[in-house]
Amino acid sequence: MLPSSSHLSLKDVLIQQELLTSDQLNVALEEQRRHPKMLEEVLLDLKFISPSALQNALSLVTGLPVVDLKNIILDSKIFNLLSLDVWRECQAVAFGWRENVLCIAMVDPENILLIDRLRQHLYETHKITQIQLYHADSQAIESYINQGDEFCPSYFSIEKADDSIVKLVDSILTHAVNIGASDIHFQPEEQVVRIRYRLDGILRTLQTLHKTMWPTLSVRLKVMGGMDISEARRPQNGRFTRQIAGHEVDFRISSHPTIHGENIVTRLLDKDKSLLSLEDLGFVSDQIEYLKKVSEFPQGMIIVSGPTGSGKTTTLYALFSQMNSEIRNIMTLEEPVEYQLQGIRQTEIKEGGVVSFSDGVRSILRQDPDVIFIGEIRDEATAKMALRSAMTGHLVIATLHTSDSFGVPSRLIDLGLHPNLLAGHIICSVSQRLIRKICFECQGSGCLKCDQSGLKGRIVLSEILSFNEDIDEIVAKGGNRTELKQYARQHGYKTINDDAELKLLSGVISQAEIKRVLG
Repeated sequence: MLPSSSHLSLKDVLIQQELLTSDQLNVALEEQRRHPKMLEEVLLDLKFISPSALQNALSLVTGLPVVDLKNIILDSKIFNLLSLDVWRECQAVAFGWRENVLCIAMVDPENILLIDRLRQHLYETHKITQIQLYHADSQAIESYINQGDEFCPSYFSIEKADDSIVKLVDSILTHAVNIGASDIHFQPEEQVVRIRYRLDGILRTLQTLHKTMWPTLSVRLKVMGGMDISEARRPQNGRFTRQIAGHEVDFRISSHPTIHGENIVTRLLDKDKSLLSLEDLGFVSDQIEYLKKVSEFPQGMIIVSGPTGSGKTTTLYALFSQMNSEIRNIMTLEEPVEYQLQGIRQTEIKEGGVVSFSDGVRSILRQDPDVIFIGEIRDEATAKMALRSAMTGHLVIATLHTSDSFGVPSRLIDLGLHPNLLAGHIICSVSQRLIRKICFECQGSGCLKCDQSGLKGRIVLSEILSFNEDIDEIVAKGGNRTELKQYARQHGYKTINDDAELKLLSGVISQAEIKRVLG
């Protein structure tokens, strides 16, 4: 460990670290005498040391840390805190937040004049007073600034957009995949185009572009999705697949006309994303034991309910992954297929395609199935085919949109199933929500890993209503949700609120998140 900057000069550090020989130092000092420059500049001109090695040496002198900007994904919100002119003049760039302190990389983080200029601009424009300076070499900073130049709204022009639109779209898609976003929203407004991504269920602004960018940007997206670029008055759907960071990712793209132009949303489906187990998803041990047990039943219906985006399909994939497909024929109908599972026959149902969910169930019944997964029961025909399958010796696992597990019977009855036939054929109903976890890195105070939110990743809040003769009797009378809930409370069933309370006490989630998710 070398002494601090108060004890060593740059020359001392370079010699002690064996980054420079005495002869090289003498040559550099003579060159500096003949052509007055900073020693750092002379060493780089003579190629006696690499830019990164020089910054590491300077770090030992100043006591300031070094950052490798090549490993930092550019965040346009942070980059655009100051203009390109200021960043270039100061040979600096902001790249993140750490505990409410703005992180800035500089070529010369001891240049008082440049630091004062940065502080003045940050305070005048954003009232930012706390900064942490880092060392970074000039090439890395220039490259980072050039990357930001492509995204900085105030510097865009139509000509530049035409040249860089492919690179811009690729950059947006790659960034979304790298951070684990589920959707990208391209939203034209009166003067700007707002680009937002959904991360852990929450929409966040990624970039804001000038409205003049939208014609070429929207055309590029529609061409990639195989959509009609001449049609802007009707909704369209498309899809494309890209290899990103070694992963094959499916992108489902949809457009919708608005008063400011076509709104475009892209859903990301990473085919190589690893499957999560029920434990990873956040189910407690007794729930896991029960779900594994009922998944071995020969017949009946297991219904997983919850709103869109509550993780229903992910839960069922976790359930399928531990089922024995060697001795059981497991067949699925999905819209879309999000994961490809070994040993399971999966069928993708496309909106407006030749095969619907009800047609698919009818066809699967001729394939000698043991387990049938229905991606969503959404109409009477599908509901009736699902019940018929459960009544004729098949285990049917399906998702359904209801507010909780107690509303499953009444929803199925609303879809046309007779209460007397439904009673006795539901094994259980599961209801779930996804809730953001407190960031493990900072324990909720905010850091770079969680984008200063204090929250990172999600787990399941769930409840399971296990059907028995008493519950079947309530179902046969019409499946009254209030009666089912009263029965569950009287007989010690754990509700989704109980699960939330348990995870709150264990320090995994916050009270504010519970209120946001459950109300």
